[in-house]
Amino acid sequence: MNNKGAMALSQIFILVMGVVAFGFIVGGMGVVRGGDPSSMTTLKNYFLSSDTSQYGAFGSDATKKWLGPTFGDAHSFFGNTYVQTFAQSAAWAGIAYGVVTMVAGLFGAEDELTHSLASAASAGFGTGKLAYNLASSQEWVWAEGWFGEGFTGFGATAGIVAAAIVFFLTYKKTKESTYEYTCEAWEAPAGGRDCAKCNQQGILPCSEYQCRSLGQACELENVGTEEEKCIWVNSQDVKFPIITPWDDALLEDYEYTPDNTISPPDRGVIIENTLSEDKCVKAFTPLNFGIELNEPGKCKIDYLRKPSFDEMQYYFGGSQLFRYNHTQIMSLPGKAAYEAENIEINNDGNYELYVRCQDKNENFNTANFVFKFCVDQGPDTTAPAIVTTSLINDMPVGYDISEADLIVYINEPAECKWSKLDEEYDAMTEIMDCSQSVTNMNAQMLYECETTLTGLENDNENKFYFRCKDQPIGVEEGNRNTNTESYEFNLMGTIPLILNEVGPNGTVRENTDLVKVTLTAETSAGAEEGKSICFYSDEATGSEERYIEFYSTSSYTHSQDLYLPEGEHTYYIKCVDLGGNSDEKSVNFYVESDAESPIVVRAYREDNNLKLITSEESECVYDVLNCNYLFDDGIALTSLNGENHFVEWDSSKNYYVKCKDEYGNQPLPNQCSIVAKPFEIHME
Repeated sequence: MNNKGAMALSQIFILVMGVVAFGFIVGGMGVVRGGDPSSMTTLKNYFLSSDTSQYGAFGSDATKKWLGPTFGDAHSFFGNTYVQTFAQSAAWAGIAYGVVTMVAGLFGAEDELTHSLASAASAGFGTGKLAYNLASSQEWVWAEGWFGEGFTGFGATAGIVAAAIVFFLTYKKTKESTYEYTCEAWEAPAGGRDCAKCNQQGILPCSEYQCRSLGQACELENVGTEEEKCIWVNSQDVKFPIITPWDDALLEDYEYTPDNTISPPDRGVIIENTLSEDKCVKAFTPLNFGIELNEPGKCKIDYLRKPSFDEMQYYFGGSQLFRYNHTQIMSLPGKAAYEAENIEINNDGNYELYVRCQDKNENFNTANFVFKFCVDQGPDTTAPAIVTTSLINDMPVGYDISEADLIVYINEPAECKWSKLDEEYDAMTEIMDCSQSVTNMNAQMLYECETTLTGLENDNENKFYFRCKDQPIGVEEGNRNTNTESYEFNLMGTIPLILNEVGPNGTVRENTDLVKVTLTAETSAGAEEGKSICFYSDEATGSEERYIEFYSTSSYTHSQDLYLPEGEHTYYIKCVDLGGNSDEKSVNFYVESDAESPIVVRAYREDNNLKLITSEESECVYDVLNCNYLFDDGIALTSLNGENHFVEWDSSKNYYVKCKDEYGNQPLPNQCSIVAKPFEIHME
């Protein structure tokens, strides 16, 4: 019995027991021959008295009812005890389930509907039969009065109610659908009907990005002038791109031959292998072909004829770009590979590919350009080829990483192994998990073999050797092809990356509200002697999303300019190399906005010089007439360490001094930092 049948029977028995309990309770209330339903004494006697003629079947001798022949007029092909009656009801339930299941199957009912109908019928027949037997054996007066045709009516009513409940609880119609999603670049709408909307933004100008996003044929004209507009280029263009085969896309030893068998308006060519007698492409080998257009267009390709460009499934060459030239690369199994797996193919190794192209104004050729070619039907005589790997050969791996997951992509289904020694396939012990059916190719028409490379060493080369054996399904061992040379693969072990220095430190000053601060970092060691990418964040526990890549990085020195307000700042810097090694440090500094010109804090005569001391490093000049002069026109004072300034003392002159700090802060053009005038002191 399946799970659905077991569920149905469990539902039946729950309902049956409910009906039995209902009958016992109603009977116990005294609604039987000679009973008084309003009397508690009657209820007591009903369960305890031995006088079955007065109080029914549930007195002290009631147990006899479960084993003895006391059902009176109840008819049964199993007998007439309670145990036999339950068995009889279960038998009717089982028969009903089987019959409905068989009939529903003959009429092609869905599994969900069949299960619910059978369960409902099973519950209805089982419950109805049991209710009828119990009611008739006790001659329940209410059954005959409330349910019409006596005990038969009661059983039918109970069965219908039970069937309806089970059907309602179990029937749920479900539908399964399979959807395939592809992630492609967003495209602006075809044509240019909405180009003018970009020019209707009020005071906001139309940017080139906005213009091109409104339509593939929208372009910004008169850039940089007052007449800058987004317009629909070639709005009257109603001609579709013209497709011709592109010779330069073909590999050596291949050529196009005109195909005169194609029915107009379709056109096309046959791709032929000039080195093969049957002109067919070798199985599991690259096939390149292409097209040229008379105007930029995007193109699609499909194995089936489709009514329109939009309904075609694949972009030619996997590109959505508008180009004059498009190239398609593919690799296909031969007929023998399908036959080895007992897979029937309708094309017998002959293929037709249908191509259409569309320009920016949504014009596409309604006719197809058709490429025809055949794939070699002969036995496979070449060993598998490893095309590429998920990790780059000679790629560094992180420090203390002892193993790495790897996917090897091969040109045909195969069984592959690896070893740390360059040895024969049979001697290799590490077995890879490979796609073995011709139907398991990926989007690049390659087959995947997965494995975990182990035993990686730090700061050292880790070489691995791969070999494969093709035709893993349906081919005798002696006819399979095995690599005679290994595919060598290496992962470079590394040492930890070191983040040596970060900056700035101390105080950063400037004479603006937002001060320019340059974060700096220097790295060494790691995967490529310190070459890495650095990131920064202003949060100590920031998530990866909070880290921002330095503007100048991917080297050994890294920098990022920030513009910060006055105050204390802390930034967290993290650098990561190609092997995944990382190091982190924080930097703390104070930003000071200095918008004040230097102050001369002291002026006095020392020996034969006028000496000035400023509040910060600066340069000072003077004039002997007044303060109304430009700084560059002043006479420079001699400076010592930027804060001590000297000029020869001359008591006949006044010194109108201006000082400027390193940020350019200085007095206004008609003001001075200090005016030094000589005077005499008379002592009496």
